[in-house]
Amino acid sequence: MMKHIYIAFCLSIFTASECCAQTTATDTAYIKPYNQKVLVGGYVSTNTVQLVNAGKTYMPNNPFNVGVIFALKNTVINVMFDYGVVPLKSKSYGKTSLTDFQIHNYGRYLMLDLFIQQYKGFYTQGRSAGREIMRYPDLSVSQIGGEGTYVFNGNKFSSKAAFEQSEKQLQSAGGVILGAGAYLYKVGLDSNMVISGKNPFRNFQVGINGGYAYSWVINERWLLSGMAKVGASSGSEPQLNGGGKIKVYPTAFARGSAIYQKPDWAVSFLMLINNKSAFAYQNEYKITSVNFQLSYVRHFNNIFKKKKNG
Repeated sequence: MMKHIYIAFCLSIFTASECCAQTTATDTAYIKPYNQKVLVGGYVSTNTVQLVNAGKTYMPNNPFNVGVIFALKNTVINVMFDYGVVPLKSKSYGKTSLTDFQIHNYGRYLMLDLFIQQYKGFYTQGRSAGREIMRYPDLSVSQIGGEGTYVFNGNKFSSKAAFEQSEKQLQSAGGVILGAGAYLYKVGLDSNMVISGKNPFRNFQVGINGGYAYSWVINERWLLSGMAKVGASSGSEPQLNGGGKIKVYPTAFARGSAIYQKPDWAVSFLMLINNKSAFAYQNEYKITSVNFQLSYVRHFNNIFKKKKNG
């Protein structure tokens, strides 16, 4: 059985995002905090990294995950932990070994995302009636990096309500977003791939992006939210893409959510797509990180109630 561990600790290193919240008052006509002090929940999810080259999509046999959520109001304690239960595909699709560590912190004005993802073992599936499966056990993709996103209308648009369920969005609101990021990619090619190079290649990129975030309050129970950014990154790999020339790569980043909420609990579906590109051996490689999560969270004042004296 494949094992997968994903841990997200929003610790004091990310308190800078909360400092922004203290300098400008939240518009209470748009955003309301939960009255309870403790958030506890569970979720099921899938996290994956896909590689596209020359019209082929290489996919891992990633696991189906189950996890827990725990957070304390007005503290830096915000923890998610999950465990890969079983691969989504049968053994005929091959075996993928992986490490997938992510941090997603939603501040009043600043959202921070960190990715440490290492996948080895991919497959492709043909489009014909037989849909032949081709396995690439030595193909590996590593993505290490992160980015920050600044929300200009953070006093009215709550990323905590949209993507964390630790606040409530009372009225529809949106705002322009700007971001920047840095990523290091390493790709190890498989001998079954028809490419004019076999050595692993590395690519380091830095870039900027911009877009828009919006939350639509349908009624007091339903909330639909989304954000999308597009931009460009520059990177250079002297040994592989032409004498150290700087190349510019398009980038795209999107996340969305659908939430049903009550005064003390919520059910949500979240998705995240992070698309980047790299160039080597006269080929473009599109690297896409995709996350889907279905969660249930409950808000408490005290998890363990004191017993009443008889």
